[in-house]
Amino acid sequence: MNYKFVPTSPMRKKALMFITTILMLQLFLPLTGTAAEGGWQEVGGRFGVQAGPKHEYFHLYEAFAVYELPWDWRLSSGWGLAPQLETSAGALVGGNETGFIGSLGTGLAFNKPGNGIALEAGGNLNLLDRRQFGRQDFGSILMWGAYMGVSYRFTSRLGVGYRLQHLSNNRILYTSNTPNPGVDMHMIGVSWHF
Repeated sequence: MNYKFVPTSPMRKKALMFITTILMLQLFLPLTGTAAEGGWQEVGGRFGVQAGPKHEYFHLYEAFAVYELPWDWRLSSGWGLAPQLETSAGALVGGNETGFIGSLGTGLAFNKPGNGIALEAGGNLNLLDRRQFGRQDFGSILMWGAYMGVSYRFTSRLGVGYRLQHLSNNRILYTSNTPNPGVDMHMIGVSWHF
């Protein structure tokens, strides 16, 4: 493979800065945070529809699990940042074709322990089993992702959430000739909290 450095556009720079900020916060939280319980936090499912036009229309179905890392940073009120790992597996559908998509990533949740609202942001690495869906060529089976969202946990341990999720190869490992259309998804989820 022939790799060459490709200057990044302002949009890609913003996405890389967002992901880098989240990763850096997660590295420094253990230094300033307090010990937390950690462990599996929630499991659930999400459904997503494409935000914005592309050559093909996409939707996404996925099952996910969230593991809370054993530290956090909280104010005396209980509100604070909690780092977490997330994994998912599902189906990306577009161009009359269906393909597997799996992800692994990190995120931060701004929340208060127990029930209530949480703000979430993170980045992940996604693996597709194909790069072509009808007329849409993603340029790679390896995709970078970033998301921002909000969720609500009920007293019954049931949770609901919304996130705006971006997927693209960002041409990080590829030349400027590689297609990089990306796709943005509106995702709605339902989960069970432990």
